Amino acid sequence: MALKLPSPFAPLKGNQGIALLIALFATMLLTSIAIEVTFDTKVESISAAQSIRRLRAYYAAKSGVELSLLRIQIYKQALKAYGNQLKGNESLLDPIWQFPFAWPPVLPKDLTRVSKDLIESTVKESSLDTQFMATIESEGGKIDINDLGSSSKALKEAVKQQILQIFSMEKERNEEFREKYGSFNFEELVNNMIDWVDEDDQTINGASESSLYSDELANPFIPPNESFKTLDEIRMVKGMNDDFFNLLKNKVTVFGTKGINVNYASEEVLKSIDPQITDELAKKIIQRRNNPNLGGPFENEEDFLGYLGLDQENFNPSGIPLLFDAEYNFRITSTGADKNVTRTIEAIVYDFDAAQKRLNELLDKEEEKTNTNNSNTTETTPNNTNSTDNTNDTEKTQEQTESTPKGRPRVVYWKEN
Repeated sequence: MALKLPSPFAPLKGNQGIALLIALFATMLLTSIAIEVTFDTKVESISAAQSIRRLRAYYAAKSGVELSLLRIQIYKQALKAYGNQLKGNESLLDPIWQFPFAWPPVLPKDLTRVSKDLIESTVKESSLDTQFMATIESEGGKIDINDLGSSSKALKEAVKQQILQIFSMEKERNEEFREKYGSFNFEELVNNMIDWVDEDDQTINGASESSLYSDELANPFIPPNESFKTLDEIRMVKGMNDDFFNLLKNKVTVFGTKGINVNYASEEVLKSIDPQITDELAKKIIQRRNNPNLGGPFENEEDFLGYLGLDQENFNPSGIPLLFDAEYNFRITSTGADKNVTRTIEAIVYDFDAAQKRLNELLDKEEEKTNTNNSNTTETTPNNTNSTDNTNDTEKTQEQTESTPKGRPRVVYWKEN
């Protein structure tokens, strides 16, 4: 008699059906857990990889900063050793810090094959497999907004007029800006900036400074009556907005040199010195100082004024101090990259001693001028004054280089992004 097997399509009965359902449920549960664990593991792996890349990018950026600090220190040491011999041509040492540096190095097209192979082999042997780009910029060519609270009345007024000149030039050349802010009182805005950094608690108009900010900030320490610590702090000044801040941010600094170093100033800052400096003349100044065949950087004020060919008697009526000596204040920007992750570090190197010395010189000149006026003696002509200053240029440079501190340059600002 043949054995009759049950049909596979026949419904299960009793414990057989329950067992199959439990098995299916367990399989689905384990599959779901496996998918979830796999997903979490993948997310954590990606997150960990991104964290590692961010860390690697950060240390790449930091390597760029450290290398930049080394370049600045080498520049200072070279200036100390050879500054007196260069006699007004200290800018010949600027390439030590001025050109951007990248890793791996960007090789020029006209590089010889031997040099190219040497650099490429060095890159391969290096343990640094990330990238960075580091630049060093001069801070001496910018307007120091903290001089709005300077103990030197002449410097304070000069900086005020220079900032007002920036707004005035923008209204002249930018039709949209003129239509939007043609009737705006920019002098009141600059006065608010002065009230922010001066020592007293009264506005220039005589009211209480804190009353200006009673509606916006319930803070008894606003304004602080202290120097601006960062550029972003300018945004808090009464009347300041994004348009005004964006116009100023690349032209001003809180780490200035008590004057404008003409050999490093931007086109906009040059034009703010005097309305006689037009767009064409500002470009001509930059072209001259960047081309040794045209004369290179300006040696002193006499050289600068002679090159401009303007009305020297009416030039720079605000009395903005013009500097032509070596640069000591620098802004370092270094960006590190590891694949698709980047980190940026910004640092400022500042020479307090040089800034203090320049301020003392300005105060001495003001006192001397006051004493001269009071005694009714004959004032020295501008040409004689320039001549006297010019004869001391080399001595000033030598004194500065001799006092150059040893060791790591002084970093006063550090920002990580």
